[in-house]
This record gives sequence, C-alpha cells and structure tokens, in this order.
Amino acid sequence: MAATLYRSSAVSTAEYGTPNVSGIICTSFSVNESASLSEVKDDQGGVVAVAMSEVIKEISIEGMRTGSFSASVGSALSVTMPASVDLGATTIVTGLTTNFAAEQFETVSLTARSYETAMTAS
Repeated sequence: MAATLYRSSAVSTAEYGTPNVSGIICTSFSVNESASLSEVKDDQGGVVAVAMSEVIKEISIEGMRTGSFSASVGSALSVTMPASVDLGATTIVTGLTTNFAAEQFETVSLTARSYETAMTAS
C-alpha cells in the first residue's frame, strides 16, 4: 500500500520504503559504494599519489518471492531505483539464498554488483 508522506518545510524531499525489484516484495535493500584504489609510495613509505577508478556498488536485497521472480547467480538484474541512488549500467547477481521455514513465506536474500560500464553476456 502506498504511503502518504507529510513533511515540514525543512525537508524538501524524503525517500520512503524500498526500491521496486520485479518479483520480490522487498523488505530490505542496501547499496554499498566503493572503488578500486592504487597508491604510489615514496622511499619513506608515504603515499605520494592515489588513483581511484571503477566505482562498484554492492547491493543486498531481502524479501518475499512472488511467482514472477527468477534471478540466478551470474545473471543481469534490473532494479528501479529512486532518484537519490544511481546504479551503474550493468548489475550482475553474485549470490542468492532462498529460505524456507515452517509457517513462513519463502524469502530470498540476494547480493549483486553494479558496474559503471555497460556490458552484455556473450
């Protein structure tokens, strides 16, 4: 059910809830951003140059599976993100756990990596 947000004038925008993942009722979603780092040290061990490249976003998703969910490790993942988060051009599933429990709904825990570069499977 959609929520009605009430905000004071101090809050111009606010995100509420989780992003839309096709086939999952998403209960938790997180994005951790990092980059490759290369350092050059001088003869005293002090860092004199740093190169940062290839931003990678690690994604974790948890939720209840619906009949249409069909991700697998190594496959591309499409996620509709709020405007405050910009994923890269290619997102690939790196881990998938399906949980079953007595008197509980089937749940899914998924990890993925999002890369800036557009890539396709061959």
